[in-house]
Amino acid sequence: MVGLEFGRALAELEGFERDLRVHMDDEEAHLLPVYRSRIGKVLGGDPDFFTLEHRNILRNLETSKEALRRLAADPQAGRRQAHEFLDQEWMLQNLIRHHDLREKNILYPKLDDVLSEPERDELLARCGVLRK
Repeated sequence: MVGLEFGRALAELEGFERDLRVHMDDEEAHLLPVYRSRIGKVLGGDPDFFTLEHRNILRNLETSKEALRRLAADPQAGRRQAHEFLDQEWMLQNLIRHHDLREKNILYPKLDDVLSEPERDELLARCGVLRK
């Protein structure tokens, strides 16, 4: 994506983080309270688990940004450092992948099971999502 342009990679990661925070904020403000009150604890899908995953993802993102800041400031940083950075990012990638799967396989289907279509539309509108 950005080759050895560590500053550009940092900017891209910060943009991703901004978008991700909007998604997380919407979930925590709108979806999870409904999930908590109407569904409750579910094996592998406890409401608090989603928020804990959000915190872990954001903590790992901060670590990644710090690493990219160091690389961007190091005029000697090259391919080896880029490969080392990518190798270290497996934890963040796995956290995001598993969280996304948990949302798709548990959070959203469970909400769909308990919400009427008007309720679903209203929740999506509060999250800034328009249904077709």
